[in-house]
Amino acid sequence: MVVPIIRVSEAKDLPALLELEAHYMAELEPHNFERWKTCEAVHRKRMEEALLRTFAAEMADDIKGYCYWGLLNDSAHIFNVYVHPDFRRYGLAKYLLERTEEDIQRKGFSQWTFNPIKTHPAKVFIEQLGYRLQWEDTDRLHMFKEKAAA
Repeated sequence: MVVPIIRVSEAKDLPALLELEAHYMAELEPHNFERWKTCEAVHRKRMEEALLRTFAAEMADDIKGYCYWGLLNDSAHIFNVYVHPDFRRYGLAKYLLERTEEDIQRKGFSQWTFNPIKTHPAKVFIEQLGYRLQWEDTDRLHMFKEKAAA
């Protein structure tokens, strides 16, 4: 098996990251996919600005997943984590989230939020990683996590 490498994204990764983002939209938010496609330049700029806070899961020289975070109302927020369906069940999402959480903590935050798409597998997976549910709406789980006490 190829060992995944979790690393900070670089400018050369943008095409692969955008392709994965499009795959995410088509798979998990198909009702928003057409609107997303019409704003691709906006998404490219957003991803360029977030490169230092975007982590890529690389296997055999190809990016198979990503996770990025930023500020939302002056608080740390994980905006997305996505792994291509053909590479799920290898622990990539877990590795990506752990690396992202390390970065968030290194930047001085002791808690952060994450609003994944509302599915049962997502809820179980995220809760196993220590996230707590704040509330649910029609489409998303509103979750948070705090830095573990030393």
